[in-house]
Amino acid sequence: MNAVDLLREQFNSHVAVREKRLGVVQLVAPLFHEDGDMMDIFLDLPKSGMASPDQNIRVCDHGLTLMRLSYTFEIDTPNKQRIFHRILAENGVAEENGELSMEATPSSLYMALLQFSQAVSKVCNMRYFKREVLASLFEEMLAGFVQEQLPRFNPKEKVLPLPDRDDLEVDWELRPNGVPLYLFAVKDANRARLATISCLEFQRHSLKFKSIAVHEDIDKLGRKDRNRLTNACDKQFTSLEEFKQNGLPYLEREAA
Repeated sequence: MNAVDLLREQFNSHVAVREKRLGVVQLVAPLFHEDGDMMDIFLDLPKSGMASPDQNIRVCDHGLTLMRLSYTFEIDTPNKQRIFHRILAENGVAEENGELSMEATPSSLYMALLQFSQAVSKVCNMRYFKREVLASLFEEMLAGFVQEQLPRFNPKEKVLPLPDRDDLEVDWELRPNGVPLYLFAVKDANRARLATISCLEFQRHSLKFKSIAVHEDIDKLGRKDRNRLTNACDKQFTSLEEFKQNGLPYLEREAA
């Protein structure tokens, strides 16, 4: 029994194939996207259509999954790429030049197709958590701006001004004028409190420094957290966009 016939038997005859070219067939099976479109899944078979029990068959999508996703969502940052590759790794799927694939023997082809279709579904559904992903990218986008736009201020990431206090880690150290300027990425109340405590501890140890807090959205903070940070920190930017617009002029004034 060849691989396709075996697959038909495993799917209770609810499967068909369309030959695309010699050795490549498109699967017509009850495997659907959420909108009802059938998934684009292909099988790379031996030219004879026969495969020995230990001979692998390649299951692939010919790049159509990422093309479909690209209409609404771009995997264009390291964080999104990590999520994407984690989905693939969890489902045993490889990616090369935008094409998703996995290997299976004829006897395991049915389970491989179910696993592959699950990976395709998860990748396509990345568009549904677009807002959550973007919200979680605040620190990543801040890091990108610091590295790309502020290199002349010698940025250093994850600095410990007090070596014996690894709980008081600073997100970025900049050097506009010889005195370290500690930049805190403040995305929530917990990070605001940590920045406040850090600044107060550095002052208590008589460190020479200045401090900046860059907020994801300062309006998310309660009044008490905002007041405490204002009293402890030298300069605050209410959002990442404000820092992108006014951070460089501020640092240039510090360097003057």
